[in-house]
Parts: sequence; structure tokens; C-alpha cells
Amino acid sequence: MHNRYFFTFIATLAGVTVLANVVMFYISDDANEVIARFEQHWQEQADIILREAELLDDLEHQLSSVNTAHQVKDYLPAQPRPEADVRTTMALQIVAMIGALDLSEAERQALEQIQRYLEHIPTHSDNTTSPLSETQPPEQLNPHQHQQLDSALQALRSGMEARIQTTRHQHQAALESVINKGSIEAWLLLSLIVILACAGAVVLRGQFRTIEERACLFNAIPDALLYCEYNGRITRVNQSCTELFGYGARELLTMTVEDLIPVRFRELHRKERRNFSGRAQMRRKGENGLNIVGLHKSGDEIPLDIAIARTALGQETYFVAVIRDIRPELQLQQKAELDFLTQVYNRGQIEQILKDELSRAHRYQRSLSVMMVDIDKFKTLNDTLGHQVGDAALAELSGFLTASIRPSDRLGRWGGDEFVLVCPEIGAEKALQMAERLVMTYNEQNQYDLSLSIGVTSRTQVGSQADVETLIGEADDALYQAKAAGRGRAILFSDH
Repeated sequence: MHNRYFFTFIATLAGVTVLANVVMFYISDDANEVIARFEQHWQEQADIILREAELLDDLEHQLSSVNTAHQVKDYLPAQPRPEADVRTTMALQIVAMIGALDLSEAERQALEQIQRYLEHIPTHSDNTTSPLSETQPPEQLNPHQHQQLDSALQALRSGMEARIQTTRHQHQAALESVINKGSIEAWLLLSLIVILACAGAVVLRGQFRTIEERACLFNAIPDALLYCEYNGRITRVNQSCTELFGYGARELLTMTVEDLIPVRFRELHRKERRNFSGRAQMRRKGENGLNIVGLHKSGDEIPLDIAIARTALGQETYFVAVIRDIRPELQLQQKAELDFLTQVYNRGQIEQILKDELSRAHRYQRSLSVMMVDIDKFKTLNDTLGHQVGDAALAELSGFLTASIRPSDRLGRWGGDEFVLVCPEIGAEKALQMAERLVMTYNEQNQYDLSLSIGVTSRTQVGSQADVETLIGEADDALYQAKAAGRGRAILFSDH
């Protein structure tokens, strides 16, 4: 559930980020376009104004050269020039070029006035000398026309200045628009950064909390958890693992998993670890004939259950092991299997053991013997000295029998003062000898002046018809015969 919410949040955040980036891209692209148009327009207007200024300057220069009476600027000395007709032609060409520019109506009227003036100026070849021209200075000729010409030129200069101002205002407005859009983009970017920072803080806080929760859970798990690399080096353990093996966490991180296994199993474990398929599985003590045993720091061996999984992170292979100490389980199992008073197998467990031994003896065609052991006159002891003494006598007998039988034999309390001995791979004759030895030794050693009676039954070859009830019944019949014969003896069952 938490993962679904987390991924939904990340997807939403990614969508918002993409949308904001798209918006900023369009804003930035529009701003770039405005700036490009701004630069282009500015360049065009600058070229036009510069060209117009140059043409006006040339026009004034040519007008000053055409007639000294109209020297609006002192470009030339005040004296007639023989090439005035050429200057007039050049001035008309300049007027034509200025007329090709983008002019206002007032400017065009001023330009037309200059053009009419130039067109009515007589050429140098048509000029004749008159008395008036000889006696009147050139500067006093046609002062009204001179004033009109100067006004026209002033109108052209004013129009040019007006366009400069208009262009400046337009460019100022365009610049303010770009700045405003840039401000919007900056605010949007800042808002996105703040949102991402807040979202990141929330996500990081959630991740830190998840990490803390997982760490707490990791150390709270009662089973030992152990991570190791493919080469066996331990990389992570929980608190239960340190308690199970007796090492500190730092000590374990300098060790390999084979250091936690008895020496006799280490080489086999290395091979199994390298060949492990990666499928999670639980290996139990005794399963497939293998006992999973760990090694405590003190040197004690620990029976274990282990679940192993293999995982990969990039190119690295890791193993995860869940390790369970089964000593408490074995203790509970032992309590369920053992008789509380005598600490030998109870009736149900010894019956199951006898059933398993019958099956094994039949499969491998081996001999099997069963003994029924009983304390003579045990009821008299109980009635005379009390149940506590009777219990002590039963515990003494169980201890005696446990110490006297073979490691392969199994002893269980059948009920009351009766015990059953299951003796694999022993024939009738040796079983009877063993029973007689037990009777004699117990009669000599017990502190309550008691004796034993034992009924013995045996099979050299166990057939398919043999069952638990049959063998127990035969051993019980032999015990009854021993009691009838005077007690304190062992009798071998015979069906004759």
C-alpha cells in the first residue's frame, strides 16, 4: 500500500516537473523570438536612420554647393562654383533616394519643396550677367526661398529625430515585455524549485522513516538474518544473529559464513554455496541425512534451520539467510517424546520407534529383539514407603537401564513400572543373555532391595506379518512367565 502511494506521488511529481519544463520552454522560446525580432527591428531602424542621416548630410552639402545663397551649412566658401549644374543633379538624386525611405507626410512635403527648388534652379550655362547681379551680393538673392529651403531641411531632420524617438520607445516596450516574461519564467522556476524541494523533503523524510522502520524490524525479528557476498564474506547481520553466534556485529562483518560452521562441514558448505541455484528454501536438521549445525563463539555446536535466497545487485551476487535456532524446538519435542518422571521415551514414542525398527529390520532382513521389563513387588514398595519413594525407584531403574544398554538400543516407559527395550540387530540368544545380565546387575545395585523380571521376544528375520502389537504381546507373555516362575529372572518367549 505504501509503495503504491509512493510511486503515485513520484509519478505526479514527475508529471508536474515535465509540465513546468514545457511551459518554461515555450516562455523561453517566445522570449528568444521577441529578442530576435527586437534585434532585427533595431538593426533595420538603425540602418534606415543612419542612411537617412547620411543622405540629409549629403543633400545639405550639395545644396550648399549649388548656390552660395543657400548654404544652410558652411560646407563651402561663399563663392560661385562653375559646376553648379552637376551639383544640382546630384542633389536631385539624393532627394530621390530620400524619397524611397519610409517618411511621414510632412517629410514628403518638405522633400517635394526641396525638389521643386532644385528643378527651378537655372544651370550655369543659362546664367547671364546683369547689372543687378553685378551690383547685389549673392547672399541677398531670394531670401524667402532660402528660408523655405531651410525649413524643409529642418522638417526632414525633425522627422528623423521623431522616428528615432518612436523606435526607442518601441524597443523599450519590447525590452520590458522580455523582462516581464523573464520574470514570470524566473518565478515559475523558483516555484518549481520550492515545490521540488518541499516534495523532496517529504519523500526523504518518508524514506528515512521507512529506513528506520526497516532497521527496527530488521533487528526485532527473532530469527537471525545474515547477508553475504558470493565469496562468503558477511555484509550485514541483525541483533538476533549476534546473539545466536555470540559475536559482535563488527566481528561478524570481518568473517565469512564458513567461520560460523564446524570445521568438518566448511568445505562442503563452500561447494554448496557456489552451486546454489538461488531458489529460496529451508533446510532442516536431519533432512536428507544432513544436520545443519552452527558454531558458537564458545565452540558449542548449535542445531539450526536455514532458509537461503540468492539475489543480484548489478553485477554482484548476494545471499540472504534466515537462520533459526531449533534448540527450543528440540527441547519441546524432547519434552513431548520423553516421560516426565523417568526422562526416557514415553509410550507413544517408543511404540513409533518399534514400528520404525520393524520396518527397517524387514527391509534389510536383520534381527530384532524386544524386552518388557518390570519391577517385582513395586506396588508393595509404593504402599509401604509412599509414592515419592516409588517415583525415585522408577527414576533409578531408568537411569540404570540407560547406562547399561547399547547406544543403538531404545528405552521407553510403557506404563506404571513397566519399561520396553527395543534392541535392533540382536538375536534371541544374545538378547536373553543381555536380559539376564540386567536382572543380575540390578538386583545387586539397587538401593531399595528390589528385583527385575524381564520378558524377551526376538525375530531373526522379521516378516511382513510382524507388527508392534504382536511383539509387545509376546514380550508381555514372557514377562508373565517370568513372574509365574518366581520373579527376579528373564524368560525368552516361546510359542510351544
